[in-house]
Amino acid sequence: MTRYWLLSVPAHGDGHAAWRDVKARVGESDVSDFMLPALKIGTLDTLVQLSDELAKCDAAYESTVGKSVDTLRSLTGAGNGELEAALRVDGKPVDQYIQSFAWDNAKYRWDRPLPEVAAQIAAAMGAVDAQLKTKLTQYSALKNSLATVRRRQTGNLSVRALSDVVTRDDCVTDSEYLQTVFVAVPRTLAKDWTNGYERMTDMVVPRSSRRIADDAEFVLFSVVLFRRVLDEFSTKARDRRFIVRDFVYDEAAIARDRATAAGIVEQEEELLDNITEWLKGSFGDAVSAWIHTKALRLFVESILRYGIPPDFLPVLVRPAPRHASRIKRALVDFYAYLETSSAASQRARMAGKARPAKASSADDSAFDMREFSSVLSDYTPFVFFEIPWTFLDEDR
Repeated sequence: MTRYWLLSVPAHGDGHAAWRDVKARVGESDVSDFMLPALKIGTLDTLVQLSDELAKCDAAYESTVGKSVDTLRSLTGAGNGELEAALRVDGKPVDQYIQSFAWDNAKYRWDRPLPEVAAQIAAAMGAVDAQLKTKLTQYSALKNSLATVRRRQTGNLSVRALSDVVTRDDCVTDSEYLQTVFVAVPRTLAKDWTNGYERMTDMVVPRSSRRIADDAEFVLFSVVLFRRVLDEFSTKARDRRFIVRDFVYDEAAIARDRATAAGIVEQEEELLDNITEWLKGSFGDAVSAWIHTKALRLFVESILRYGIPPDFLPVLVRPAPRHASRIKRALVDFYAYLETSSAASQRARMAGKARPAKASSADDSAFDMREFSSVLSDYTPFVFFEIPWTFLDEDR
């Protein structure tokens, strides 16, 4: 969904008349001034170069804003309504910020050359993007550790920690030569274990196997054998699809493992809270940088389109969704006269399709943009940008 249009039209020395012209075309759609400061114009070469660079930045910054929203949604599980209510830009809801946009001179000095202003915005957005990547890397590593902990707590008997399953009474703990081994046996093979474990090596204590626990997939058995044959026993068990668990009953080690698991859970909760709050704050910085880039593009393209001195009206429109196509067509038709000039013809040639040479006539200065519709399908005779806001769409 495109929530806003940002456009500029020539004022012809009368901004009020230009406003009325736009308002008459857009009907009941919301229209508001989009205030631009007196930015420095610079040279034509600078403007042309900035035009290309800002278009790329615009797309990249939009992607960063979307990534921030998607990450926040993923981490918190919040719905679109909750997110829209929680996210702020300079303390305002996003809609209010865009509709009342005012250039933030404390962040981006409008009295500096345009390339410097663009660089300031790029630096701000670069910092947001870099921190987002760093925080997500940290959180991903901690989530992997937490997943391991939870798998050991809730997995089946072939992977879960045995400290909550096995007790001291299940183990031989005071023998120099004997060791209790715990084996996870698939339920379908439990009878094979019972009938064959004593013959797996010649140093298994007869009738020492005990059934310790069951789950949907495995049965956990204990068996006592001589320490010296543990490797041989493990190999033969693996050949029979039995899983020898790496576990030795040690109360101190069990306590340490439990403390480590609890610490990881606590760290995950703290880091999640930290990232969530940071995302809410950085979202405002990202949107601010993005909309300032839109404003800078609007100024640059308006100077390139209408010339100097600046004499254009920047306008923000929130089109009624059902009538957006009709409203845009009305604006294009009304301002079609802007493209009946040789200057417009030159711009279209620069866009990639030169008009074939022909004999001169009184109409040579006229130019019909329909000749270039296949090349410039989204072209409008006035400066026009969309501010898409799909980040919080219900069907996203």
